[in-house]
Amino acid sequence: MRRTSLVPVGLLAAGAAVLVAGCTSSGPGSPTASGPVSAIASNASHAPTTITVWSFNTLPHEVAAFKESLANLHATYPWLTVKFVPGKDDAAFAKAVAAGSPPDVFVSADPDNVAKFCYNGTVTPLDPYLQAAKIDVPKTFPAATLVYTQYQGKQCALPLLADAYALFYNKKMFAAAGITTPPKTMSELTADAKKLTVKNADGSIKTFGFVPRSDYNNNSSVYVGSQSGTKYYDSAGKATFASDPKWAQLLQWDKSLIDYYGSGNVQKFVGAYNSHSDDAKNALLTGADAMEVDGEWHVGEIADEDPSFDYGVAPVPVLDAVASTYGVGTTVGTVAYIPAGSKHKDEAFFALQQLTTDTTFLNKLADTVYNIPSTFDALAAWDKASDPHWSPLVKIFQNPGSYYKQLTPAGAEDANTFGTFIQTYESGKVSNLQSGLATTAAKVDQVNQQAKG
Repeated sequence: MRRTSLVPVGLLAAGAAVLVAGCTSSGPGSPTASGPVSAIASNASHAPTTITVWSFNTLPHEVAAFKESLANLHATYPWLTVKFVPGKDDAAFAKAVAAGSPPDVFVSADPDNVAKFCYNGTVTPLDPYLQAAKIDVPKTFPAATLVYTQYQGKQCALPLLADAYALFYNKKMFAAAGITTPPKTMSELTADAKKLTVKNADGSIKTFGFVPRSDYNNNSSVYVGSQSGTKYYDSAGKATFASDPKWAQLLQWDKSLIDYYGSGNVQKFVGAYNSHSDDAKNALLTGADAMEVDGEWHVGEIADEDPSFDYGVAPVPVLDAVASTYGVGTTVGTVAYIPAGSKHKDEAFFALQQLTTDTTFLNKLADTVYNIPSTFDALAAWDKASDPHWSPLVKIFQNPGSYYKQLTPAGAEDANTFGTFIQTYESGKVSNLQSGLATTAAKVDQVNQQAKG
């Protein structure tokens, strides 16, 4: 499925406010599993039980895939009946938990609230259940998924499919410009972008080589830190936007390419194509740009819209200062929780275990929604893993240097705060970059402090 949660700035602010007000059942700071913990053996007899699973999915083919899998689960284990409720978001989940009427399992579109839910006791830590079921987490799930499903060493959610971001490029345009390999560093990306840029007779831009603005399509994934060798926070939990010079280098690269095109031209491009990231008018498909950053679901979108389109997929270039890390990328994914207030935790974990570790289900769902399977076993069995378009994305996902930003009890508010600053800088309204980064870091530190109460 296409992901939108990495888009910073305001879009998530309203939902975040609701989540701050929502919760909690066991209180902040140190969630613990309550009551006896046991794992239900697959061959054990069990009293008939009905659990409720909420999911964010709304698209008919995604809902159908879930319903089919849950029906198969019931057929295999007749004692377990699952009531599936699609179309639920994090705010609805937090509200239900706070009201004492949560589902038994919740599948969320993104992991931004994992730390928040874990900190304030909205969800049940899964470590005791995983131990009881003898599931070796590091040997079951790739390391990239653990970054966004754990908080302070606790397994607060389990991954359910994964996303990796890559550079998609037009092979025909590359050949015409004499470019034989995709760029590996930001300097190479700029040089290739300029070679690929084509102007009309009146001086307007016919084809952009690459538009870096952070609010275009999925470019926000470039500013998470994986492409610049930076982390949001240092070992003391303080924001590094001012203390790590590579953040400034990344934003200077961004601004210099925007200035090359002219902010007005870039604004026209973003205005024309940002709403067509997943349809036939997509800028890459129409030739309006030659390269763009997108998630793995774009492979499926291209197959649906223009199967004859000749394109390549490669890792997103990295900052020159960390050129040796080329191959890494931003990785994130869907997560599944057991709420603290579930009345059927053992049965809920049994269902959660099947959904997040069953190879057949994961690979079928991955094919349905154009995502990457999220267990080692499923990846090994996935027939698309060697496909020339999917293979680079799978390698990014499995690269030990790939990651998503550190999660905090502030949810997405830290990314929103940083994203707002980046866009202000891109618009030319920041006169002193270093001073602005320092102010932004202080704001983010304050946001995190307030989130902890």
